[in-house]
Amino acid sequence: MGIRQALLRVAIAAAGLPAVALADNAVSGLSLEDLLKVEVSGASRYAQPLAEAPSTATVVPAEDIRRFGFRDMGEALQSARGVYTSQDRAYSYLGVRGFSRPGDYNTRLLVLVDGARINNPVYDQAMTGNEAPIDLDWVKRLEFVPGPSSVSYGGNALFGVVNAVLWTGSELNGTRIAVDAGDGRMGKFSLLSGGRTANGLAWVAGVAAYGRRGEDLHFPEYAASGGIAHGLDRERYLKGMFKAEWESWQLAANFSERRKSVPTAYYSSVFDRPGNYNIDRELHLDLTHASTLSPSLDQQARVHLGNYNYDAEYPFAAAINRDEARANWWSAEYQLIWSGLRKHRVLVGAEVRRYSRLSQRNFDINPYNSKLEDTHDGNAVGIFIQDEWRIAPRWLANLGLRIDRQTTAPTIASPRMALIWRPRDDLTLKAIGGRAFRAPNDYERHYADGGDSQKGNTELRPERIRTREIALDYTPTASSRLGLSHYWYTIRDLIDLETDPADDLSVFRNQAPVRAEGLEVDGEILLAGGWRVRGSMAWQRVTQDTGDAVNSPGRLGKLLIDGPLPLAGEGATLGLNLQAMSARRSLLGRAAGHVTGDLTLRSRSTTSGTWSLGLYNIGDLRYRDPVGNEQAPIDTLLRDGRQWRLRWELAL
Repeated sequence: MGIRQALLRVAIAAAGLPAVALADNAVSGLSLEDLLKVEVSGASRYAQPLAEAPSTATVVPAEDIRRFGFRDMGEALQSARGVYTSQDRAYSYLGVRGFSRPGDYNTRLLVLVDGARINNPVYDQAMTGNEAPIDLDWVKRLEFVPGPSSVSYGGNALFGVVNAVLWTGSELNGTRIAVDAGDGRMGKFSLLSGGRTANGLAWVAGVAAYGRRGEDLHFPEYAASGGIAHGLDRERYLKGMFKAEWESWQLAANFSERRKSVPTAYYSSVFDRPGNYNIDRELHLDLTHASTLSPSLDQQARVHLGNYNYDAEYPFAAAINRDEARANWWSAEYQLIWSGLRKHRVLVGAEVRRYSRLSQRNFDINPYNSKLEDTHDGNAVGIFIQDEWRIAPRWLANLGLRIDRQTTAPTIASPRMALIWRPRDDLTLKAIGGRAFRAPNDYERHYADGGDSQKGNTELRPERIRTREIALDYTPTASSRLGLSHYWYTIRDLIDLETDPADDLSVFRNQAPVRAEGLEVDGEILLAGGWRVRGSMAWQRVTQDTGDAVNSPGRLGKLLIDGPLPLAGEGATLGLNLQAMSARRSLLGRAAGHVTGDLTLRSRSTTSGTWSLGLYNIGDLRYRDPVGNEQAPIDTLLRDGRQWRLRWELAL
């Protein structure tokens, strides 16, 4: 047995105690009994304790983001059980419960910011890496709600919902500045400022700018062309945010632009030639009104405006090809929460989304040759009802149903049922079942590049998933906790890219059913001196008629340790994050299993600021991720080796 296999087995064996994160910032002050009382809002569209949520939800607070040196939402969410990440040097991808199709743009996850949907409607893309429209420094906590959630939010929430809850001015009440430097000539500056005025207006504003030159990268698949991409892994972004709250009103605005050079010669373009890049621009404007109509009746109304622009260029030998996508949309939603009926809390609501522009273009620049000119509009309407029923003092039922209708899908019903039993204060048992769907998006239905590589398919049917889950949460003492979850799911009419043998073009088609079963164990213990040890282990099997699913590890192990460093001064901390993953099938072969670890040292806070040093992939492991066929001839892509980040933060 080799060293790498031995390390993998050791880490997986050690990871029998995982990570459900503590919420809020006073992490060391919370007992694990108090954890079940922490409220999460992403599961049911209103705040409820974790123990009563119809899901095995995870909360990652800002304190954990700092202690473990997480650099983006994907890294933070990977601390949750059953979650893993991959990337193709263009975008980041989040795998949940063994499912992550290479190059699928995270279409089966829904990302919310303060409860507002931000998946763009052209690709259904849920962005969780540097491409995400928000900066991690703005986040108070991340809520991850695994499982089907179409009952609350409609399409895309097949495997879960990520809700990024941002800081408010009242909570911030000051200014925070952060400056980062790292390998690959990386630099970042972020500023977050907020407070409350004398007339009760709470406001917060943030800006973040990032740039990284990257390193020269070696690709043996392009040995005939020299094999080295010189300076083609560059990345930069600019993001801004503003949020204001006054009485029952909240106004939020967010802008982001991210440009990423792609070193892998997308779509068989010329290798090692500058000019292969992606640009994603997003603009969101959100207005929310929440008020109490009576002691037993609350309402919330929201209007959201969104704009998304995508630009990409691919240098081919004969011409430079350009891809463009544009989307403009608005949505409106209204909900009522009524608690007037004894032992019941009933939520009813409706949501309307209008896609006024969904356009895609593809053309050669010089000489100009148009290959795709496609513009559509569309609508989506949903109505939903949910009843949280206190059957008995220690029994709770959560029953919900949503009906959706949209331009690219027939009327679809999404039910969810959860039965929650707390026989003792230290024990919670949940039985959960639900269904969710994803309608085919504009890219899958209509993208075609004039017969070069891909064609559209307007006959696609919506994907549908059915999930069952049994979960246990046990806190035998105030300083220890154990969780267990066993789930099954089936996906029907999965939309996936395949090659049509008739013309050798790629096309999206509905596939045979996907079936999965998994077991997740997680635990946490608080030790003397303020140290925490957390870990998780996930066993999962995802199969199709062709065998095991692509990019689906059979085992995931995690071990997170953090605590104070007295020798470095009061307030200094250490955070160690170990991640273990078994081998995964790729499109053509396999990606080997691996164990990788990150280490973050954080100084005590002084009037001159706080310093932290993050070391990522501390073992300099050379491990790979499966990628999609747009990267051919590359089948698996090498991840970054050891990296470092030095960070200075100052609170004013």
